[in-house]
Amino acid sequence: MLNSIIKDKKNRLEILDYIKNLLFEVNNEIILPYFNNLNSGEVTTKTSDDDFVSIADKKSEEFISQKLNGFLKIKNFIGEESSFTDKKKYISLLNEPLLWVVDPIDGTKNYINGKESFCSMISLVNHSIPIAAFIFDPLKKNFVYAFKGFGAYSINLKKNKECRLFINASKSDKILGSGGTKGIPEPHRKIILNNLLENTQRLFIGSAGIETIMLVRNEIQFIFHGRVTPWDHSPVDLIIKEAGGSVYMARNKEEFNIKSIGPILASSSIDIWEKVREIIIPKDNPFRNV
Repeated sequence: MLNSIIKDKKNRLEILDYIKNLLFEVNNEIILPYFNNLNSGEVTTKTSDDDFVSIADKKSEEFISQKLNGFLKIKNFIGEESSFTDKKKYISLLNEPLLWVVDPIDGTKNYINGKESFCSMISLVNHSIPIAAFIFDPLKKNFVYAFKGFGAYSINLKKNKECRLFINASKSDKILGSGGTKGIPEPHRKIILNNLLENTQRLFIGSAGIETIMLVRNEIQFIFHGRVTPWDHSPVDLIIKEAGGSVYMARNKEEFNIKSIGPILASSSIDIWEKVREIIIPKDNPFRNV
């Protein structure tokens, strides 16, 4: 199935064109018109007081799901918003051989606060492994994508210019990265956060997709997240790997799949990955074996 979908260049071009146009359309019709134009009744919370969802998230996910339904004869779809409404269905879909995975607005908290670090992401997953991933930054008109085994690319839609992405492994003693510790239980979370603050230069971006773009453009060296989701980390995993970086689950160094649980670490090289993991979760830290 993998060969018939992405091995053929014609198929890849068809997928790329369709997803690029879809993300451009949903941002122009729904996401950007609501940006800096939401009222208090159009923003609610989901799992916690800082887990926000807006009417734009819901409408854009519905729009994308309708457009993806049946494309490439694939009818299975999970989105960040719909997964919270039917957990049983969501868990069953994780086992489907082919699946669209969607985050209509990655960085919702930034989006509702009028900050520019947000994007839209779509991935295609084959037996739990990402095989195609797409990120669109609508404000910068930047589109980043990757197909498994075929590299990662960036398209500047303003200039209609495309380039292949290659990560340059930095040898600097200063380690600059982004991410957070949400999802890690105490007291491990506090220890890991202190390790990050004391031993790295840590930014907080608030969008996995924007962080991914920054890493493949050599603006940061690592991304650490305390927990994974299919919609956030399918693009993180595939795009960074295809650009030459390293991505593994942080505790056991296993490959990511959409059923993975726990913290994840992505970096510009395997050397940086090992160095950052030893900083964050040293060998003697019991969290490695939790």
